[in-house]
Amino acid sequence: MLPTTTSIMKAPIMFLGRRWLLTWLAVVWLSSAARAADPIAPVNISDCKPPIRTACIGDSITQGVGADGGWAWPDQLDRMLDGTWDVRNYGKSYSQALKSARRPYWGWPEFTKSKALCADAVIIMLGTNDGEAVHEGAKAEFQRDYKALVLEYRKLPSKPRVFCCTPPWAVKREALYAEIIATIQQVAKELDCDVIDLTTPLRGKKELLPDGLHPNTAGATVIATTIYKALTGKAWEGKVPGPQDVVKPKPTVRFVENPGEFTYRETFALIVTEAGLPADKLATLRDRFEETVFAVEAKICELEGRIEEYDQLRMKYKHTKIEADKRLYGLYKGKAAETKKELLRYKNAMNMVLIALVPDEYKAAFGAGWVRKYVYDRLAPVTATITSAQRKQIRDISQAAGPAYGRITNTPERSIESVEVYGVVYEKVLDGEQKKRVMPQ
Repeated sequence: MLPTTTSIMKAPIMFLGRRWLLTWLAVVWLSSAARAADPIAPVNISDCKPPIRTACIGDSITQGVGADGGWAWPDQLDRMLDGTWDVRNYGKSYSQALKSARRPYWGWPEFTKSKALCADAVIIMLGTNDGEAVHEGAKAEFQRDYKALVLEYRKLPSKPRVFCCTPPWAVKREALYAEIIATIQQVAKELDCDVIDLTTPLRGKKELLPDGLHPNTAGATVIATTIYKALTGKAWEGKVPGPQDVVKPKPTVRFVENPGEFTYRETFALIVTEAGLPADKLATLRDRFEETVFAVEAKICELEGRIEEYDQLRMKYKHTKIEADKRLYGLYKGKAAETKKELLRYKNAMNMVLIALVPDEYKAAFGAGWVRKYVYDRLAPVTATITSAQRKQIRDISQAAGPAYGRITNTPERSIESVEVYGVVYEKVLDGEQKKRVMPQ
């Protein structure tokens, strides 16, 4: 007896589970909807001042796990685009859009650095690692946090155009993507962002995902060419240039989360280059540094390790349902906070050990160098555009502030804040275009 149509339909449902099948059908429907959507308008190059700074936000797939060195999709995209574009990779493995996740993108240095770029275009590819949490009921939180992430970039002074990407298809995550895709599309529609469909181009192509999740070099090329078409409105033709084929000069962008906080090595280097110490004083300083540097760095690593351990334990107990364990969340949160304070105190104390070896008559010159470095770190997004005349102005302003620093003997950061040199430089030195990229904080 031949099976009926009804029995054929019921078999996979019974075998795979009704919810899984419905989820899979939803993924297919949503991907079809994405294909049927209006084509994405290319970036209007005339609206941007070259180089068109492009920030790529994502997890391990963006970082390049699975692809050969130099072949992560942002690297390929950068080489595909001409010299009017400057594509930066801010991917970080394990990242999630959910703020309550174990490794939220919000907490990585890449998030801070990506905002400091003040990009003209931002490409967000997050959601792959959020699938399980969303599938288990965190859809509202994911929607809230994903929207907040988009707005973080939209409010930058450069007013970037934001592209939201659906997660690249992966064998291990197929059943988890429906709600992620729907939420990304909903947020993008609400905020008037373009959606780049990266789920469809890789669907079923297991040869491009050797581990079932991370695209290999050829898979990364599929992603890069898809995004290239979204940015330019043109399909890529031919072979993607290799790292050795294209050398694009990039403006130096250096950003530190707190420009006033220097490492032990940086403090030593700054004293050597700026204070103008005589040979005997410099020898004393160098001996002290070489005697202590490895012990100082080992202590810092120990404290940073404790902070990470406490943070992991804190998150372990954040959503516990065991009443006796609920107090542990607060316990480890407090331990992490106290250790962070201990780390900051230790860094400052060790820096001041070196600074104390600078005689008073040389502290003003050292202070001017410290202030100038602080200002340049804050100006990182426009470093390449600063003219020699502007650099001279910055040196003069920093020089005038040097004596004020020479009187400070406590936390170096506090002395920088009291001088307020950055605000003066912002108002008096920068031109209008530069000011848009580095609004004072």
